[in-house]
Amino acid sequence: MYKTKKEIEKWIKAFNPEQVERMRADNYLDHIVEEDLNGSERFRGGGNWSVELVVPRALLDLLPEWESKNWWEVGVVMDKDGEGVFESEQEALDEYDVKSINEINTHFARRFYDLSLDEEEWWISLEKEIEGKTGLPFEQFRVNYG
Repeated sequence: MYKTKKEIEKWIKAFNPEQVERMRADNYLDHIVEEDLNGSERFRGGGNWSVELVVPRALLDLLPEWESKNWWEVGVVMDKDGEGVFESEQEALDEYDVKSINEINTHFARRFYDLSLDEEEWWISLEKEIEGKTGLPFEQFRVNYG
C-alpha cells in the first residue's frame, strides 16, 4: 500500500516520541546530552542502539525534511572505524551486480534505540514507494542489528 507524504509525516511524528519514551523507561536518556535528543549524533559511533536502517536518497526524499536530517551518509565500503555497509568493495559489487563501485548510489543510515517488529516493517514498507522507479542498484532498506 502506498503512503502519502502526510501519512508518512504523521507516523514519524508519533514514532519519534515513542523512541524517546523507551529510552527514558530504560534510564538511557541520562547518558545523552540534551542537544543530541533530536539529532543524528545520538547513536552514531556507538551508543545503545538495536537497529540500523540504511536507505538510498530516494527513500530519504519521502521523509519530512526535519526527519531526513536525522540520517547521515555512510560509505558503501566500511571505513577504518567500521562505519559503512560492506566489508569489501567486491562484496558491494557482487550484491548490486555492478562493475564499478561508482555505479552504486549513496547510502544513508539512522540507528534506533529499539524497534518493534511492526515499526521495522513500517519502515521497510516504504520500499514500495520507489521500487523499480529509480533505475539505481540500491532501492531497498538494509537492516543491521546492533
